[in-house]
Amino acid sequence: MKCRPICVALFFLLACAFPLPAQQSPVKVRVRIVLVDKDLNQKPVPFFVVSLKGGVKTAEVKTGLDGTAETSLPRGIYTVTTPKAVELAGKRFSWNLQVKLSGGEQSLDLNNDNAKTEEVSKAAPPESANGRGGDLSEQFKRLKNSVVTVRSELGHGTGFFVDNKGLVLTNQHVVGSSGYLAVQFDREHKIVAKLIAADPAKDVALLWVNTASFPSAVPAPLAPTSKGATPVQEGERVFTIGSPLSLEKIITTGIISKVQEHILISDININPGNSGGPLFNDAGQVVGLTTFGERDGAGPGVSGIVRIEEALTLIEMNRAKATGVPPSGTLLPVEPLTPYPIEGLKAALKREKFDARPYYLSVGDFNVALSTPPLDFREQEEERLQAERARQKRNKKHQDTVASEDDSDAPKEWLEDAGAHPAVFEVYVQAKAKEGVGAGFGRAFLTPNAPAKLKFKADFQKMQLFCGEKEVQPIHPGRVPVSVSVHNRAVKMEDATFKGIYLYPPDAINPQCGQAKLVIYSTKGDEPIIKVFDEKTVQAVWADFDAFRRVAEEKASKDNDKRKTDSIAASAAATK
Repeated sequence: MKCRPICVALFFLLACAFPLPAQQSPVKVRVRIVLVDKDLNQKPVPFFVVSLKGGVKTAEVKTGLDGTAETSLPRGIYTVTTPKAVELAGKRFSWNLQVKLSGGEQSLDLNNDNAKTEEVSKAAPPESANGRGGDLSEQFKRLKNSVVTVRSELGHGTGFFVDNKGLVLTNQHVVGSSGYLAVQFDREHKIVAKLIAADPAKDVALLWVNTASFPSAVPAPLAPTSKGATPVQEGERVFTIGSPLSLEKIITTGIISKVQEHILISDININPGNSGGPLFNDAGQVVGLTTFGERDGAGPGVSGIVRIEEALTLIEMNRAKATGVPPSGTLLPVEPLTPYPIEGLKAALKREKFDARPYYLSVGDFNVALSTPPLDFREQEEERLQAERARQKRNKKHQDTVASEDDSDAPKEWLEDAGAHPAVFEVYVQAKAKEGVGAGFGRAFLTPNAPAKLKFKADFQKMQLFCGEKEVQPIHPGRVPVSVSVHNRAVKMEDATFKGIYLYPPDAINPQCGQAKLVIYSTKGDEPIIKVFDEKTVQAVWADFDAFRRVAEEKASKDNDKRKTDSIAASAAATK
């Protein structure tokens, strides 16, 4: 025991003479998995497990939506392996390599170059009518007539036929609580749809339509399912046919990134309008409903698909409801096949004087805005036009400046094919915001410097448009929620309402109507508010479609001439 003080002193002397090695800080490791397909598109691999085994420590990480994962490990040599393989474009990729971790941070990229690659042997998909199978163009031709656009007051999504009786499957959030439901098969054929059943928890809904109006419609083949098995595997190629944005029946491809109990995760690109569409496996069988997209701003993100198994119970329990007299097969109004001509938009931009007052109206508790393609495009470009006029004014001082017409910002011809300028007349209705009498009185006399507390005066329910005594049927009636949150020195407002957005044909109101009027209904149940359009408003709207009418008449004349020519040719061939 007497030796202890001496031993302790000796220890500190030795420690000073021979310092202990400092503890090394760990290395921050960033793992990233990105594959490149045959078209040179980068495909991040999300929700994928990577194992790092070293002599000191072993770790497993799972990649996120962008295909990356991070961890911290002691320095040293590690073996990087992947318990599963990734399938892409007919190949299977896996990794088994050694890396040396050193320094403060280190990136580890797993890609095509350092992967072990092997060909995937798969059973041939069902042959198409002409004997070919697996070709996407053939799959699209075979399956596009099973897909429809589903339209509601909330907007539009996609759906698909699940049988020959007219049952259409889609997402529940596409139909919501809408009082208007329609199914559009192509640009000319749209009919009403009836909601048979819905399951909000699983986000699936079943509609019923009259297939007599769609003679070319076919049911989409559903993938066979069995307990404990999935009809699609991680890494397998998939595709969808849907109606994203303003387009219809567009094919999009991707791969399955993750198979989960109720949903599938894929890198397939899902845009607004794709919701409710079928996700097909490589054999052309439906394995799910395209439902949502997740993006974090750093990349294309991933998409979520409700597995088809989630909808099978709903379908089987409600098949019997699709009996008796089907919903009406009468065709509903659709957007004109001829888009608004680019020349008309260019002419609208060149008009020096423009009076927007006929398009903006006050109707009782509501504000009404009328929109036409030239007005809409001009308002979008107004800021640019003001800057351009200011530039031209400056350049007048330089007489030697060569004037040239800059058309770089003019509407592009190809936008017509993309459906960017439909020839429709739009009516927007939204309740006015107003301060209550009591609140206004109290603020005026008790707290004059306080902000005005505003509330919407009403909620939009529906509208009717009349040309003379005849009601004009809308191409699409929309009723969408609007929320306002404003807090500043002048105004305080926290409220929500519904806005009406109705699309009508280009000749909905015209000088031949005699009288054109709008009837607005609110949720209060009060008497409807009627607004008779004055002559200036009718003339402004009618004139905005002059360019469209000229193009439509020219097209009709050419089509008529072609029909006559074809008829003459057919008669001549028959007499030979």
